[in-house]
Parts: sequence; structure tokens; C-alpha cells
Amino acid sequence: MSETIQAIFELPHDRVTCEVRAGSLLTAAAAEAGLILNVACGGRGTCGGCAVELLAGRFADASGGAIEVSPGGSRRALACQTRVVGGEVRVRVPVRSLIEAGERIVMDFAHAPAFSLRPPVRKVYLRLPPPILRDQRGDLERIVDELRRHGFEGPVVASVYVARGAELVAGSEYELTVTLTRQAGAWHVIRLQAGDTTDVNYGAAVDVGTTTVAVALVDLNRGEIVDAASRYNQQVIRCDDVASRISYAADRSRIEELRDLVVDETVDPLVRLLARRAGVEVEDVAHMTVAGNTVMSHLFCGLDPSGLGGVPFAPVSNFPGPYRAGQLHLAMNPEGFVDVFPSAAAYVGGDITADMHVCGVTRGTRLTALIDIGTNAEIVVGHRDRLIGCAAPAGPAFEGRGLSCGMRAAAGAIDTVAIDALDDDPRFTVVGDARPAGLCGSGLIDFVAQAFAAGILGNAGRFTDEARRRCARVRAVATGAGEVPAYVLAEAEDTDDGLAPLAVTEADVAAVLQAKGVIFAALQIAMKHFGRGLEDIERLYLAGGFARHIDPDNAVGMGLLPDLPRDRFVFVGNGSLGGAFLALCDRAVREALPRIAAAPAVIELNLDADFMDAYTMAMFLPNADPSLFPAAGGG
Repeated sequence: MSETIQAIFELPHDRVTCEVRAGSLLTAAAAEAGLILNVACGGRGTCGGCAVELLAGRFADASGGAIEVSPGGSRRALACQTRVVGGEVRVRVPVRSLIEAGERIVMDFAHAPAFSLRPPVRKVYLRLPPPILRDQRGDLERIVDELRRHGFEGPVVASVYVARGAELVAGSEYELTVTLTRQAGAWHVIRLQAGDTTDVNYGAAVDVGTTTVAVALVDLNRGEIVDAASRYNQQVIRCDDVASRISYAADRSRIEELRDLVVDETVDPLVRLLARRAGVEVEDVAHMTVAGNTVMSHLFCGLDPSGLGGVPFAPVSNFPGPYRAGQLHLAMNPEGFVDVFPSAAAYVGGDITADMHVCGVTRGTRLTALIDIGTNAEIVVGHRDRLIGCAAPAGPAFEGRGLSCGMRAAAGAIDTVAIDALDDDPRFTVVGDARPAGLCGSGLIDFVAQAFAAGILGNAGRFTDEARRRCARVRAVATGAGEVPAYVLAEAEDTDDGLAPLAVTEADVAAVLQAKGVIFAALQIAMKHFGRGLEDIERLYLAGGFARHIDPDNAVGMGLLPDLPRDRFVFVGNGSLGGAFLALCDRAVREALPRIAAAPAVIELNLDADFMDAYTMAMFLPNADPSLFPAAGGG
């Protein structure tokens, strides 16, 4: 049997102690302590997201080489490549390496249309007359009859799960609360509780993103979000994007594994966290709405996504559900229903359906463009009479993954950057009361735009010769790939971990240009199919977890958004979560979703002969076509 070792993990504001087995990877040891480290690369040691500081103990690196750290010393290491061997193990975990719930920027949404509070779940307090000898009705039948006197018409049904709890009726002295939900023309009794619990009525709205999952706990009596939290979709430890997840699921035994990762390891812990913070039970969550792209919706439901991997990109269903929560093993009332947002096509999913409702693109007459920036960017252009939709693989750069300096919008993330001149020090702001640990999406956009305007970056996204000569912050920094040229935003002693400078490399810039290039090119092609130009867009909605925090001038300056009058921009934020929230509060929204999902005519970008040229041009700052950004010096 392996030796057991005591390990101490020092966090930014806490310390956790646990027992681990000798030979365990530090990532596994951290998990024993209840800590989830950022292993976006699946533990291959390529992303640098799980970097920690070894403070004491004996360890081994990936090749088996010994690492010994004496008390008072320190050594930087990747947790996914380092094993615990023995000694008094102490490890410091910087904020950037720690995956925590609660990043508020991911959950922000705005511009929600007005709604009527008509939730799918109702709770009714009943006082039943005690049974008497001449009345041989069962308890459930007496409950149903009493419900009819309260105005519940049509079929009222209860499952055996609910029937097994009917013994509480007598124990409660015939005073109880009945929770009901309406589906397919019938009222379903989903819970019986002793006494009056009508003031406790909750639902959960879920945005299942490829990279990030956000959950909002909603008070269905008031139509208000009580609390919200988010974390990385734990499928990232197996596969990075939707294409790789489809390939991974080709082995059907892995479909359940991916379902477990997104449900058991991602959504359920968030629901439990929110319920605990609100002081309620998970069974008090009686309904759930889920918006996500088509692949994520399939995997959330445990459906085979293989049909989405090639022509003709056929899903199992564009309109999955509703399902019982118990069928999906969700942490909520098992008899409650789960509504999964319908998709328009394989790569224009339920998240864009949610966005379309929030932005009203199927209701308005103005020529509108809607862009949802995520790992898979989705675009819809048009108006209520005609809509064109498409999807483009932007990658996770704007969500902080795959970059040496990237992180989510948690405490320690630089979210705004200003650079006045080539040889001036940068100014930036940091999320929370923390030292800088990395850049989130809005900070990355600011940096690229500002560095280009200051002459630090050239059109191709590389550091200019003048910057290399005059700017002290442009210098070689050590990375996993060796020493590379980078722009140092914060020196090592000024950062969260104090071990290495916070720097943006040319590879980081290239990843951002790839992401912005595919989004801008996709918008151009969608407008071409509509028969209009970018300048004709009367309203541009930008959705996505960080969209409300983007500086529009910088987004235009680096070529992510077209150069339109700024009053045409509307920054929605997380429209996917916003749509899920609205559908949870108002049954009219739920009923409209199939019509909204079917509205766009979907085009395939890889079948358009002009897309690759547009993408290549958009990989420059701000674009290789100077006519598109004349004021910014494009070309």
C-alpha cells in the first residue's frame, strides 16, 4: 500500500490540508483537498494553467527526476506534471491556477426584454379534510380534488416517486404544499411537503458553454436571480473544442463519460453550491432551463453527437426534451422537468436561440447583426422577415484559455489596458482586490488594440523593430517553449505569484488575431448572403460572457467589430444565460422558442469561396483591407 502524506495547499486567502498517496499527481492531490486546478490542456503540460509554487517536500517531474524543496525555498512547477513523493509537502496555488465558482463577468447579461411572470412551476398550500369512513378516496385523489377547487383544470397526474411520499399527508395533519408543473396539457405533481412552503420555489437557468458553464438560481415566485456561479466545463480535461468532443464520443462508451463531466462534475456542483449559499435544499429547485450549442446540448442529455461531425451534420434532435431531472441525474427535484433550448442547426445552437429572443431579432424591422462570442462563435444577421445564420470556430482565446497570459474574469484578471505611447508604462485595472495574475478577454482586446495604436505591434501582430529597440517592456521572457519575445505588463514582483512576469507573447497575439479574424470574416460572409454590406447594419448586438465589458473603440481598433457609429452597438453580455432565465420565468418564452430557432436560414462558411480570403485579410491589424478601417491605418 502506498505511503500516505500530509499535504498543505496555500491559497490566496485560505489554507487546506489533506492526506494524499505518495506518487499522486499534484492535480489529483489538489482534488483530494477539494481544489480544482486549471488543466485546460487535459493534463498534457502544454497550457501552463496549473502552475503552482512548491514550498516544501519531495516531488518528481514528468520524467521521474527528483525535485526536493527545503523549507524556505520555492520552485515553480506544473501540477499536472509533478508527483508527490514525500516529506512535509507544502504547495502554494496562485489565483490564476485555481478554478473557482463565482466569476460575475461570465454571468452578466443585460438588454433583457420585458416579461410576464408565468413560471412553469406552481406551489399550492392545501388544508385537506381528514378521511372519514364513508369517504374511501385515497390521499392523492383527495389532493387532486382539492386542486380542482383551486382552479387546476385538465389531467392532474403524480408519479410513483411522489405517491411514495403521500404518507406525510396524515403526518402533517392534512396541511401540505403541493408543487406542480404543467407539461403537454397536464399538471404533474412533482412534490408533496408538510406545512406551507409556498415561499420556497426555485428554478435553475443554465448556460452550457464549450469552455464555461454558468448557473443562476432563480426565485420563481418573484422572477429574480438569487445567486449565480460559474466554472470551466469539466469536459475540457478530455477535449478542447466541439470538434474534438465529437471525435472523442465516436467511442460510444465515452458519451456517458462526457455527460458525467458536464452534469456530475460541472452543473451539479454549481447547483449544490448555490442551494447551500441560499440556505435551501437541492430538491427545492423544481425546474431547469438549459441553453447551449448543439453539441453541448447533446452531451448534456447523453445523446450521440457523431452525426454533427460530418456532412450533412444531422443531430439526434434539434428539439430535445423536456426531460425529467432524474433521467439526467441532475442535482434538483428528480421529478422536475428540464427544458433544453432548441437549435437551428448543427452549429447554430440553443445558445443563439436564447440570444435571438433576448435581442428581439425575430421581432424587429431594422437590419440587425447578432454576434455571440464563444469558443464557437455564432452569428445571425437580418430582421424579422429574413435571417441568415452561421457559425465559426473562434477558439477559446477570448475566454482566457490557450494563452500564456490568459485567465477567466476572476479576481486577479487584468480587464482593461491603456498604453499611451511606445515607451510609456501601461495602465491597467484588475478584477477584485488582487494583484495581477493574467488577462481576461476584455483586457486582451484592449492590449492588442492599444499596442497596435502605440506602434508596439505591427499589422501582422508581431512586435515592431522600433518597439524592440525603444520599449523596455518588449523583451525575451521564459516560457514552456523557451525564451520568446513578449510585452511585459507586470514584473514578477508585482504579480500574484511573484514568480514570473505577466507578459503577452507573440503567440498569444496570434491566437487573439485568429479568433477575431474568423469572427469578422464570418460576419462579412453572412452579410454578403443577405445582400448588404457591413455599413448597412443598423444595430449590432454583441453577446458572450465578457461582452458587456468590451471597450467598443478597442474592439474596432483591433478589427473584431466593424467600424460603425458607436451608438449602433449593444453589448448584451451572456444572452444565453439571459434567455434561459427568461424561459424559466415566462412560459410564453418557452412556447416561442421552436419558432425562434427555426427562423434563420443557416449557411456553411466552409462552402463559401470567399470565406478563406476574408479570414486571411482579417488576421491583420485591424484588417488587410484598408477601406474597412480607414481611420485605424488598416493595410
